[in-house]
Amino acid sequence: MRDEDLLEAIGRAMRPKVAGKKTVVFCSHGADALHWRHLLAAAQTDDVLVLAFDDSLAALLSPSGNRTAAQLLADRHALLATLATDSPLSTLVDQFDPDRQAILLITDPLNPPVTGGRPRLGGKHPSWSFFEHKSVVDVLWDSIGLARAESAVYDEPTMLWRELSPRGSDVVYAAQQHGEEPSAGGENIRWSSADSPRRGDDTVRRRRVRVMPMLAGAPCRLHGVVLVGSTMAFTPLEILVPRRPADGAFLCAGTAPMPELEQPPLLELTRSIGEALRDRLDYRGGFSVDGILTRDGFRPTDLNTRVTSAFESAPPPLRVAAHASALVAQAGLPGADAVGLEKQSHHVLNNPADLTLLAVVDGHATAAMRRVRWNGSTLVPCAVEEAHGTIGIIAAPRGTVLRIRLRRQHLPADISPQEAAVLAFRVADELLGVGLGDLQPPPSARSATPTQRSGTR
Repeated sequence: MRDEDLLEAIGRAMRPKVAGKKTVVFCSHGADALHWRHLLAAAQTDDVLVLAFDDSLAALLSPSGNRTAAQLLADRHALLATLATDSPLSTLVDQFDPDRQAILLITDPLNPPVTGGRPRLGGKHPSWSFFEHKSVVDVLWDSIGLARAESAVYDEPTMLWRELSPRGSDVVYAAQQHGEEPSAGGENIRWSSADSPRRGDDTVRRRRVRVMPMLAGAPCRLHGVVLVGSTMAFTPLEILVPRRPADGAFLCAGTAPMPELEQPPLLELTRSIGEALRDRLDYRGGFSVDGILTRDGFRPTDLNTRVTSAFESAPPPLRVAAHASALVAQAGLPGADAVGLEKQSHHVLNNPADLTLLAVVDGHATAAMRRVRWNGSTLVPCAVEEAHGTIGIIAAPRGTVLRIRLRRQHLPADISPQEAAVLAFRVADELLGVGLGDLQPPPSARSATPTQRSGTR
C-alpha cells in the first residue's frame, strides 16, 4: 500500500468528527506537516494548521538545559495550557481560528489537562494513565491473567523495609514521587546487587516504591494500537538498557527489532493484551507494555498509554499514520486501516538501517562527531570511506545528547545489540569524554521464549 493510500484511508475514518471544520494539529516533528495536511484533506476538513515542537513552537518553549523525558513533557503541556490565556501561542492559533471552534488534534505522548475552550479529538480517560504508575500496574496484570514477577510496594522514607529487604539477590526499584505524574523513559528506576546493596535515604521526598527481582532475559517492548473492534500489533522490540553499577541507574538508550522467529507469539500476546485493555478499561489508542522475555515467558513491568517512541524515528508518513490511527480510536471511530498500517510498520521497524543509541550527557559538552568502524569486537576511529557508523554530540529537545549510529549490516555477528550498546558507549567515553562511566548489559537468559496469557479475560 502506498503511503498516500494509507493516510487517505485513515482520513476517511476521521471524517465524521472533523469534516467541514478547521483543525489544529500539535505534533513533535515539522517534517510531518505535509502528511497531516494530506490526511486531513481526505477527512474533508475546512482548513488545517500544523504546529510542531521542533519547528513553529520551538521558540515558544523556555530553554532549560538538559531535561528528563518527564520534564520535557511537562514543559510542552505548560505551553499548551497557554491556549487558555492571552499568550503568543493563543494569538497564533486565534489568527487561524478567531471563532475558537477548530478541533485540536494533539499527538502522543502529549495529554495536556488544559488546552482552552476548543474541542479536542480523541481525549484520554484519566483512568488509563493511572495504570502507568508502577506501584499500581501489577493489579492490572493480575486481573487480565498475565503472569508477572513477584513484587512488593512500600512507602519511602521507611523503617519497615529495612527489615524486609531481600538478601542475596539483585533487585529493581521503581519509585513514584507523591503528587507527581508517572515517570517516563526509565527515570526513577534503580537496581542494586547482592554485592552492593541499596542504601536508604531518609531525606528523600515521600515516594511509593515497587521492588521486584532483577529478571534474566531480553528487555522488550510489546506495542500497538487498540481500535474500536480490534488491536493492531507492531513489531516487538528489544529495549537497549545498559546498567551502571556506580549508581544503579539504567540507561534507556534505544531499541532493536526482536529476532523475527520470536515475533509471532509476541505479536499474538500484544493483541491479547490490547483486547484485555479494551475489555477491562474501555481503552482505545496507542499502548506499549515493557517487560522481560525470560526462559519462562514474557514478564510485564510497565504500561505506557501512548503510541510508542519507536515511531519517532520512523518515516514521517508512517509516524503520522500511527498517531492519527490512535486519535481515531480514542474518538471511538471505526474504520482505521489496521492491516495496511501493521504491514508497513512491520517492514520499517524490522529493517532499520542503523542501530541508533541516544543518551543525555553533560550540558557543557560541545558538538562533535567521530566516524568509527568495527575492529573485531571493538570500535575504532576511522576515515570517512571506512566508517561503519558515527558517534556524535548534538543539541536535541531534551538538551545535549550523545547520538551513536551504527550500520546494522556491519554489526559483528557474535555481539548482541545489548553488548554493542555497551561497547559503543565505552568508546564514546574514550573519544568524546561524555562521562557515562562503566556500563554493563542487562542479565541475559538463553532459550527465552514468549508466553501466553494465563486464564481468561
